[in-house]
Amino acid sequence: MAGSMQHIKRRMRSVESTRKITHAMELVATSKLRKVRRQLDEMKPYYTLTSEVVAEILSQSDVSSHPYLKGRQNDRAALLVVDSSLGLCGGYHTNALKCALDAYHEGDLVYLLGSRGASSFPGAQRQYEDLVTSLDFMEVSHLVKELLKQYEDQEIGVIRMVYTEFVNNMTFVPHCIDLLPVQKEHVALQEAKQTSLTEFEPNAYEVLDDLIPMYLKATIYGYLIESVTSENASRRISMENATDNAGEILDELRLSYNQARQNAITNEISEIVAGSNIE
Repeated sequence: MAGSMQHIKRRMRSVESTRKITHAMELVATSKLRKVRRQLDEMKPYYTLTSEVVAEILSQSDVSSHPYLKGRQNDRAALLVVDSSLGLCGGYHTNALKCALDAYHEGDLVYLLGSRGASSFPGAQRQYEDLVTSLDFMEVSHLVKELLKQYEDQEIGVIRMVYTEFVNNMTFVPHCIDLLPVQKEHVALQEAKQTSLTEFEPNAYEVLDDLIPMYLKATIYGYLIESVTSENASRRISMENATDNAGEILDELRLSYNQARQNAITNEISEIVAGSNIE
């Protein structure tokens, strides 16, 4: 009986230690979520506005021959995959990776933003994988410059991105979107202000030359922040659930320990009573 009680006490100490760790990680994830959520709230109006301006040009001008809008014969895609560099984030990594694998075609050039998907894409370009921790806009600018050069040199025909939409603190949805060539259904046509015609100087075609790189930088950076927000929210939920589960296990172990202790005391009393009766 004493051995059983000691075993239960060891398990209780182990579970309590685990509970403290998961609770600490929950607090860290909550803090990171609060910080990156502020960044998302600040960034979202900007990348939404750039999308609206692109939508307005598409709705008012005939720019279908522009190379950033016109499809290429080259079907090879540059696939940007926003994943995690850390674990313990629930289904976030699995869902993002599944979406990326569904979008991938043999020969595509993969850019990993986050390192956990490296085993699934061993030949991926990984020089930008730290973006999920740094959230450096200048690095995104360098990435866009590299992608546009490959697009203009016809090394690739599509720029595609896998990211995770942050719906709310409990819901995160992975998406795959073609960023280039720009497609009408992927910009905010429904939000574009159609109240009056806008004049573009010198003309809409040349405005797109400068606007599309801005649109790509803003959109990629915005989706990156949105994915990191989803990751931290998912990790917070996972650690909260782990902490709650550890608490439940601890309660069960305490009950088992108390029952074992009560049985041990009862047995001792019974032995004392039996001994006194013999005398």
